[in-house]
Amino acid sequence: MINTHLYWVFLLVAIPTILSPGPGVLMSLTNSMRYGLKSAQPGIAGVASGTLVVGFVSVTGLGVIIATSETLYGAIRVMGILFLLYLGYKKFRAKPFAIRLAHIENEEYADTPVENVNKRQLFIEGVLLQISNPALIIFYLSLFPQCIDKTLDYWPQVTILTLNYCLLVWIIHSMYGWLGSWAAGTLLKPNAAIWINRVAGIAYWLLGVAFLWQMFSNWHA
Repeated sequence: MINTHLYWVFLLVAIPTILSPGPGVLMSLTNSMRYGLKSAQPGIAGVASGTLVVGFVSVTGLGVIIATSETLYGAIRVMGILFLLYLGYKKFRAKPFAIRLAHIENEEYADTPVENVNKRQLFIEGVLLQISNPALIIFYLSLFPQCIDKTLDYWPQVTILTLNYCLLVWIIHSMYGWLGSWAAGTLLKPNAAIWINRVAGIAYWLLGVAFLWQMFSNWHA
């Protein structure tokens, strides 16, 4: 069903790629710092699900069309940049409620309001963040052909690799989430939430501007 040697090649490329900081990692990290890992899981699941969608789109003819059409590729990139800028605005303007963590029951947190978590919204934001990232399509189109054994059935291999990549995203982002949740619970006070929001907002803006600059640079190259 799958070539074991090529599968290890896939893991050696996929794991460092997912570990690399990017918009998805930033979302999982900051959501976990703000809400705690458990409450941030819908957002992490959304990022993983969005990866799954992009994976299956990439290995069909639609993925090739998007990758080879400058107009369509550029339009998706612009949508992704606008979404990052929107997330930055939303995070920067978020109310400074307490960080939702297990230690919220401590006395110093007793009188601090806790923010309600809209799990559906976190999930949708995670999905949209991934499907508005055409670079992910290029990654799939670059990696998957190298890990497919032509002597074996195509779709079983693609399905296994795509599901594995989705699972790896969920595991690694959960690790980032645990780290963010631990850092917030160990090092930060309740009123630090406002700074988490502002730093996250600025980070999203910087990513959006960096992607926009890259786009203009490519156009003028």
